[in-house]
Amino acid sequence: MSIFPSVISGATPLRIAVVGAGFSGAAVVVHLLRLLPAGSCVHLLERGGRFGRGLAYGTCSPSHWLNVPAGGLALDPARPDAFVQWLQQRFPAFGAGDFVPRMLLGEYFADELAAAEAEARVRGVELRRHVAEVRAIEHDGRVFHVTATGLPPLAAERVVLATGHLPPRRVALPGADWDEPGFVADPYAPGWQAALPDGAAVLVLGTGLSAIDVLMALQDRGHAGPVTLLSRRGLLPQAHRWLDAKPQPASVPQPDWQHETRLRPLLRTLRRTIADAAAQGCDWRDVMARMRPQTPALWQRLSARDRRQFLRHLQPWWDSHRHRLAPGIHARLTALAAAGRVELAAGRLQQLQRGADGRIGVRWQRRGGGMRQAAFDAVVNCTGASAALAGSADPLLASLCARGWLQADPLGLGLLVDEQFGMPGVPGLYYIGPMLKAQRWEAIAVPELRQHAKALAQVLAAGALAPA
Repeated sequence: MSIFPSVISGATPLRIAVVGAGFSGAAVVVHLLRLLPAGSCVHLLERGGRFGRGLAYGTCSPSHWLNVPAGGLALDPARPDAFVQWLQQRFPAFGAGDFVPRMLLGEYFADELAAAEAEARVRGVELRRHVAEVRAIEHDGRVFHVTATGLPPLAAERVVLATGHLPPRRVALPGADWDEPGFVADPYAPGWQAALPDGAAVLVLGTGLSAIDVLMALQDRGHAGPVTLLSRRGLLPQAHRWLDAKPQPASVPQPDWQHETRLRPLLRTLRRTIADAAAQGCDWRDVMARMRPQTPALWQRLSARDRRQFLRHLQPWWDSHRHRLAPGIHARLTALAAAGRVELAAGRLQQLQRGADGRIGVRWQRRGGGMRQAAFDAVVNCTGASAALAGSADPLLASLCARGWLQADPLGLGLLVDEQFGMPGVPGLYYIGPMLKAQRWEAIAVPELRQHAKALAQVLAAGALAPA
């Protein structure tokens, strides 16, 4: 007996193109393949060629760990133990409470995609994988035509954009030429670490998770030079606890913010709840976990002014507490700092300038006062993935913005979509991924994205009953 749900009976076959095969795109496709009627075809287009992995889970570094325990990361929310079962078949020592390398989650996603593909083939539903970069999407009034490198145009009744994160915005300062050697505009671009001398002095702009990824990858390569992490506030990600240190969920206070609509009262309620949690033997992590399912509704109730205030004044503290490090990685980071191999600096960057000796001179204003100057062999931009569509270097997104098919959030957080993940005014075009943050805030992690993927697949499959 199949473990997959029944398809919609009497439905018309559909052609669907999914642009991007990271987690979001792959998850949508897995559900689609289980729902679409016979004769349907899904085109999955991925320029990197690593289907099911994407940027986060396509890493090859054993020191890039998941930032949550394995037990909450199954692709399908209806099968919550699936990833742990997959792990234990291959690595019996791992359990639900363990923090494991991200590459293992990528392998699991790829296996889930392959299993869904095989099941669908038996039912007459086809998945076509294309290693290609989508350059344009047109609509002739009846169907979409997707143009990608090396392929004839693909026709589809529905198109899903699952393009993932955009690279960090390049820091614009006089003398900062991000196309020159030593300037690393994208920390996940291949090759730059291998070209770095072992003793090179490295400045990392940013102190969040991507900065820690860079630091750990450098250490794995045997890098022996000094590394400085610089951000305006110098806030590092907090540490998760090991699972056995967590209290029972029933002991965590339930915040009372059902009717909060303003930022300041919401912040006061959060602080009061954290204090109550501490008095009961819990801590702020437990309160944030209880808050997480309610965060999208809380974000949507805030006014545009309150959202701007949050982004300007509170987001760095929120990010450092919400997006935490695995305990083992945090311990390594602490040991590196104690040994003097990594320095944490807080300040506002003022100048990046190539010197006569070929090194990059950097000047920043220290938080609290005073200036500092230093020279580095490499400067790495880890200021965080961009979600601003204006001026995007992605040719597909730029072309869709130019024709008005994509509506950017005025705060630069991502895209505006309707309740069914569709582009307003463009029937049949959908989006899933981290740019949903604009309207839902919690939209960059597996627990939320897998819910979005399943919901979107159901919308698309139901569309087989009625054309757009």
